Amino acid sequence: MAVEVTEETVDQKVGASPVPVVLEFFASWCGDCRRVAPVLDKLAEEFAATVKFVEVNADESPGLVERFGVSSTPTLFVLDRGQQVASMVGAQPEPMLRGLFEAAANRIEGGRSELAWVPADACTLPTADRPTRLAEFEGLFASLRGLRREEPGWLRLRLDDGEGIEEQARALTAREAGCCSFFDFAVQRQADEVVVDVRVPASRVVVLDGLTAQAEAAYAARV
Repeated sequence: MAVEVTEETVDQKVGASPVPVVLEFFASWCGDCRRVAPVLDKLAEEFAATVKFVEVNADESPGLVERFGVSSTPTLFVLDRGQQVASMVGAQPEPMLRGLFEAAANRIEGGRSELAWVPADACTLPTADRPTRLAEFEGLFASLRGLRREEPGWLRLRLDDGEGIEEQARALTAREAGCCSFFDFAVQRQADEVVVDVRVPASRVVVLDGLTAQAEAAYAARV
């Protein structure tokens, strides 16, 4: 069950929270907000022990809209001790929303809050954006049907051919290749699944090791 906050109560409810917070800006007239509401309520209940889910009515709290730079609804933020560490805009599919909650939970569970498998010298993604990217990968890996390490520099991911999965995979891999240019991604549809091939040069095999470990952990949790 979400806690609704206003400009007067946000610092008390969010800034003083002992656990990370997922903060959603919504509007009563917003169809996308209504569409994701059942998913968010389910995730809030599932992660209740480690994540606090808080809502802001954007129409009733214009000061908070300005403070957080919100331009559309729904918009979600992960806040840890009052500091923004990740964000997500729009009515994203459930795996993406789950990834955001998992990224928040990882802040206190000792998990990775950044793309730990990518060396700092190889990634141009701003540090503040890395938790969001991690959440996006975790969301994609929630659809894993299987994976295989073809060779040291080649990983194959097999994903469920669910609604929007192929588009999600293409968009995410394009963004990741944009900030880590050594990645070579290929996304294709085969029968009833989406296949993502990931290749790296020999000098970056350790990065693929880390990505593989994250995918294997997600797959193990799923099965």
